[in-house]
Amino acid sequence: MFKKIIDTISFKWFFGLMALFILALFVSIIYHLPVSWLLAQPSIQNQLPDSVTLSPSSGTVWQGSTHVSTPQPIGNVSWDLSFWALLMGQASVETQWQKEQSHLSGELNAPLFSETSALNVSHLNGKIDLPLLVQLLNAPGLNDLPVEGVLKLKQINLSIDPQVQWPSVFTGNLILNNLSVLGNTFPKILITPKLKGDQLTFNITGGESGWTLSGHLEVLKNRQYTIALKVTAQSQATMPDWAGLLRQQSPTVAVLNNNGRW
Repeated sequence: MFKKIIDTISFKWFFGLMALFILALFVSIIYHLPVSWLLAQPSIQNQLPDSVTLSPSSGTVWQGSTHVSTPQPIGNVSWDLSFWALLMGQASVETQWQKEQSHLSGELNAPLFSETSALNVSHLNGKIDLPLLVQLLNAPGLNDLPVEGVLKLKQINLSIDPQVQWPSVFTGNLILNNLSVLGNTFPKILITPKLKGDQLTFNITGGESGWTLSGHLEVLKNRQYTIALKVTAQSQATMPDWAGLLRQQSPTVAVLNNNGRW
């Protein structure tokens, strides 16, 4: 009888150790799963737009990098996926993007078990060269615009539903440095977003000794926009040269008012 008890315990230990080994092996395989293998699967490829290419890729699903093309080169994207966030039903990814001298970093979050498909971007920081930004936007009328400068992003928090294509959260600061358009050089310009329902307003401020720039750009969900800018100088002599491109209200005041669709 004692021998039967020993045999029973031995079998329990054996099967317990086997189950633990299989579990550890399964976790190890998942943890070291190459991202290049995952991205090559037909189920993943079918979910990507035809114009998007993710190659070459290196690393694992949890920590890796890939080169994005659409079909023009977008740049390298690297990530660090939080395992503990997945256990809480949340996909949380520390992400970095870089192309040439431009780079952005932030945290992407998305719920795994929710009817909403909102994508949340938090603590987005970095900079992007304006010629590269114009190239990536590929917007009619901008491709041939001779523009130089850098757009800096500071503590941007954004929440957007890809299906709706309109944000529910947009905070932070955008800074234009060394902006040069059509041979005209501008000082540092601060852009602050403010979201209210279907209206997104970018408040614009800037200036140098002797003059100030103020105004806003309003963007509506129905794809309409309105821009209003005003340059105010202390005297006619301090009025910037590029203010001649605007409508002169007086020798010391120039404005720009325009609207249309985006």
